[in-house]
Amino acid sequence: MTNSKHKLPKEEVIIFTRQLALVIDSDVSMYEGLEMIKNKSDHPSLIIVLEDMLSGIKSGRPLGDVIQDHEASFSPFITNMVDVGEKSGDLTGTLNQVADAYEKELEAAVKVKSAITYPIILSVLMFGVILLLVLQVLPMFNEILTSLGGEMPTLTKGIMSVSFFIGDYILIFFAILFIAIGFFFYYKSTPDGRYFLDKLKFKLPVIKDIYASLTAVRFARNLAVLIRSGISISIGIKMIKPIMNNLYVESKMDIAISDLNSGKPLDKIIEDLKLFPWVLIKLFSVAQTTGHMDAMLDKAAMVMEKETDARLDRLTTVIEPILIIILSLIVGVMLISVILPIVSIMDSIG
Repeated sequence: MTNSKHKLPKEEVIIFTRQLALVIDSDVSMYEGLEMIKNKSDHPSLIIVLEDMLSGIKSGRPLGDVIQDHEASFSPFITNMVDVGEKSGDLTGTLNQVADAYEKELEAAVKVKSAITYPIILSVLMFGVILLLVLQVLPMFNEILTSLGGEMPTLTKGIMSVSFFIGDYILIFFAILFIAIGFFFYYKSTPDGRYFLDKLKFKLPVIKDIYASLTAVRFARNLAVLIRSGISISIGIKMIKPIMNNLYVESKMDIAISDLNSGKPLDKIIEDLKLFPWVLIKLFSVAQTTGHMDAMLDKAAMVMEKETDARLDRLTTVIEPILIIILSLIVGVMLISVILPIVSIMDSIG
């Protein structure tokens, strides 16, 4: 029986691999170790997965074989690494390497989320404030100005016209917005749509460099783990491909594997992919000369991670004042459009 539908969050996968490495290092049997983890777990999906794994282990199947039944929770990278660890006799070390790689990825994901969360919240609040002014405040002032009489300046007329237009068609606007969002998610779910959007991440200004660095860090760090475990670069890239979570990158990996098998130099292959920053390309070239590929990849991942952190910090620092300036300008124009006719009316009265 398989429970591939039970998908575990990455945090649970990290905890599981750490705990499994610990119990294996404690010289308990695989069955006892998994049972201990199950009894201590409070995550429903993990408990179900572990129950199925225990059934497989009890019937005499190896851990690597049992884990493959749960592809929704454990990526091919993990299942292959477990298989390598079992065959090499160093399953504890292999599991810890997997956990280390996943922890670094999780840290990077948290940094990206924290960097974009505040600008998104600020943008939503800004949109809400503008909508409130347009739909509630401006119509109220329009009634006041109309009752006072007098000619409205061109700016005021224009702003009021925009306010009335938005008020009249607000429901249609939101309907179109929801349809567009629905179409986007549908398109994203199709292979062609996902490929296009995955490729777009490497083309858009501002984010393309950050996304390329994040992709390079994931590639370098996971490939280093595999090479340390005695896996060839060609097989390693094939194992990494499914965990890149990007169809465009995966298609590039297929090209790299084909070029490697045809004897093309590794540094030239990496350069021709046009995916990764120059740091990774340069260190690949150095690693081919020195022979310390895993160490160089770890070093490249560390350098690129620091650069990515700096880029994210700069992006957050720049976006915040830009959004505030935009909001200030819009609100300022609205206030001026209201104040001008009031001043004009007061002058005529005086």
